[in-house]
Amino acid sequence: MTKTADDAAPIATKGLVMRAAQASWYDALAAVLTLGRERALRDRLAQLARLAPGEAVLDVGCGTGSLALAAKRQVGATGTIVGVDASPEMIALAARKAARAGADVTFRNACAERLPFPDGTFDAVLSTLMLHHLPATLRRECAREAFRVLKPGGRMLAVDFSRPSLKRGGLLARLHRHGGVPLDAMVALLRDAGLRVEETGSVGESGAQLGLAVTPKPGEYATRHDAVPATRALPPLGGARWILAAVVVAALAAHVWMAGRLAGMVSLSVAGIAAGAIALVGVAVHVLGMRRR
Repeated sequence: MTKTADDAAPIATKGLVMRAAQASWYDALAAVLTLGRERALRDRLAQLARLAPGEAVLDVGCGTGSLALAAKRQVGATGTIVGVDASPEMIALAARKAARAGADVTFRNACAERLPFPDGTFDAVLSTLMLHHLPATLRRECAREAFRVLKPGGRMLAVDFSRPSLKRGGLLARLHRHGGVPLDAMVALLRDAGLRVEETGSVGESGAQLGLAVTPKPGEYATRHDAVPATRALPPLGGARWILAAVVVAALAAHVWMAGRLAGMVSLSVAGIAAGAIALVGVAVHVLGMRRR
């Protein structure tokens, strides 16, 4: 059963918060920008976090809950998924989406810099495609909060766009060209919070980069800046799932539009002919009447 805790009241934060106008079209826009591959992208992100059955996972900046649902598929019935977002509208959409899917996921209205959970609660924290919505100071607070709520040996997956460019990256990255977090800045952010970065690389979609970090276990060094994380470059997600369908729909829409225009023109022509015919009949009747007189 899907659960929501809190609160339609907006959360006080200096980060970007999507309100009702943006939240209402967020999923539709994500589907278009990923060419129907959003679920594949979310599943890939959940796999990158190395989620395992039975784990407790926190999705920070969960939006409409797509990644939280993907994480739930990874951790199974014995796992726990919690999603937080500063937008109550996003939380409401996420709860409805999870209810339709029959997924047992909890959503809470909360901000990334003040996570309402005790220390050492989660096995993994996800922060994907949301860090660029936060100013630099809040990014640092978000990373520190993630470190705090993680268990020893827990993992944090951070994913965001590299510095935006109009010349490269997919549609999703171009939409977010107002912001980005370079990979080296992301690595520094994780390390400064006390996490050990184990893996970096490309997600394989729209220039997004990943940083996977772990909290030290007892007796381990908190940070090892001399350690070089493993790098990986994932292949692209593949062709769009519904590009042929989109072409067909576009062709049908164009056909209907043209037919409508033609029908309008024909209708106007028929109306003109009818009006002309009526006028001619009127003139003929008038002339005949005049002759009879």
